[in-house]
Amino acid sequence: MGEYLNGSVTELTAALEASRSIHIENLLKERDLETIASVLLEDTFRDTDIMRKDSLDRFLDYAAFKARTGIPYIPSLAYPSMRMIDPELESRVIELVNEHLYPEIVLKILKFFTRNMHDSDSNLHVAWLIRSDDIIRSIYETYIRFRSDVFESDPDTRSVNVKRIMQASPRTDNSVASPLDAACRLKYVLEFIALNRNVSHIFTEEELRLAPERR
Repeated sequence: MGEYLNGSVTELTAALEASRSIHIENLLKERDLETIASVLLEDTFRDTDIMRKDSLDRFLDYAAFKARTGIPYIPSLAYPSMRMIDPELESRVIELVNEHLYPEIVLKILKFFTRNMHDSDSNLHVAWLIRSDDIIRSIYETYIRFRSDVFESDPDTRSVNVKRIMQASPRTDNSVASPLDAACRLKYVLEFIALNRNVSHIFTEEELRLAPERR
């Protein structure tokens, strides 16, 4: 892809078609943000295999990796996180996530958070990048849906929404698509976001409770 970095979006996407891969770091360094978004979205729209990671999935993986290998950011000991070392790169990724890749990035973010069962703390690395009220509202609404699914009596019905967000096969074992587990992961993300910005117009601490407060 390197030889196409100074070309048009058409040339970039043609190179992508030939290589089936994107060097995301080069794109972030060499191209304006609208062009980066166009290339990432073009590949995502072209790839119809939902079981395989597309360019937006890989972009989020890249962003999470750059944060994980960065510097500590701990607004509270309960929410240990990391940020990218390079503030310019971080700023470009934040603008891409919240402006240029919206709304397509929303489902990818939800999938990233919901699938991350074994290293859920690292969800905070991506959560730090989120500034858009619309994205935060989508996370909150998905949390509410998962929370309500906990009370479904039928195991298949109870796990169906989690499987949809995970983009997992309907035949996936219900034990890996627990709405309670998924709701807890999203609750943790939302609490972290609320530490960093005012979200009272979207949700309150009381509305995030998994169960009503005992009196």
